[in-house]
Parts: sequence; structure tokens; C-alpha cells
Amino acid sequence: MGSYKNTFERINKAKLQNPEIKVIYEFPKGEAKTKFTDWLDRNPGYQNIIDEIRVRPEK
Repeated sequence: MGSYKNTFERINKAKLQNPEIKVIYEFPKGEAKTKFTDWLDRNPGYQNIIDEIRVRPEK
């Protein structure tokens, strides 16, 4: 997940310049969301960058 760190740093810079930006991560399944939130728990410095994490609603 090292590439995520670079992405989060770019997003954080954008949010500093545009505080109204909302970052929402949407996953197709709950398992993917859980894996991502577990990673965030181990990397708490990135938690404040994301405004919402959700599972995509079924059609």
C-alpha cells in the first residue's frame, strides 16, 4: 500500500489549498472497506485526510 501514501500526500496538499474538498472512498464490498480501514488504523496519520469511507450500494 505504499502507493497510497503518495496519493494521500497529494490529496492532503490539495485539501490544504481547498478546504471544501471532500474525500470519499467507496468500495464494492465490505471486505475491501475493512481491509482499507485496518490499514488506516495502522497508519493513523492519514485518517484525517478522508472524510467518508463507504460500501457502494447494491443495485
